[in-house]
This record gives sequence, structure tokens and C-alpha cells, in this order.
Amino acid sequence: MGRSALIIEAGGERFRFYYDPELPAVLHITWRHGTTPEDAVEAFFDGPAAWNEARARFETVGERHVLYWTRHAHDQSVIVISCFGRWED
Repeated sequence: MGRSALIIEAGGERFRFYYDPELPAVLHITWRHGTTPEDAVEAFFDGPAAWNEARARFETVGERHVLYWTRHAHDQSVIVISCFGRWED
């Protein structure tokens, strides 16, 4: 059985935000980086995406946040891997 996800539609895209395995009631990006789905969606549309071959993911650097993401194999929705403020290391 897979992890639970919050699905949000915005700007013609469907976004999947997975809950953290250590704290299943909280989204991974919120628990690990203090960011929200709104932050991730904003970053997605805020900058160009670059493919990182070594990590097999897209990376988008927005004005305020960095977003790591990929596409879901079945419906091509955006799977949010991580989202964090540009000031984080």
C-alpha cells in the first residue's frame, strides 16, 4: 500500500503532496522544511525547470523557494519531492 497524499489542482496541473512517513498526519514538505503546498505551487510556476539527470528529478528555483519534483507515471501529475526556502542549505 502506498503513502497517503494530498492532491491539489492549480494552474491546469495536479499536484501530489505526500505525508511524512515519520509523522503521517503532516505533509513531508511541511514537517521537513516548514513549507506549504501553496509555496510549492508558487515555485513550480515561478521559474524554469531543469532536469537533474543524476537525481532523476526536475528542479525549479523560484524567487522564494526551490522545488524538487517529478511526474507521476500514471496520470502525469506533479509529485512534489521537496520544497524549501532558498535561504536553506
